[in-house]
Amino acid sequence: MAKRKILTVTLEFEIDNQKIFGERVKATHDAVVVAAAKAAEEELPDGILEAVRSRATWDYRWYETTSNRAESDDWDEADIEDIDD
Repeated sequence: MAKRKILTVTLEFEIDNQKIFGERVKATHDAVVVAAAKAAEEELPDGILEAVRSRATWDYRWYETTSNRAESDDWDEADIEDIDD
């Protein structure tokens, strides 16, 4: 039996110096996940995609500097929808 694999894709969005808050970060994350799932279904061979899971982490840093990543557990579980919904 073949071993299952995990394909991980990481995105970074370079933005200007405006502040953004959790609600907009979550909305961006949700939109990216929907678009990525659709693209994966279209681009990967038929039947290969078994699940899509996502996790949002964010940090702010100046361009070309190292990051101190922070994960958010502040979102209510009810606000996070399964990809099937």
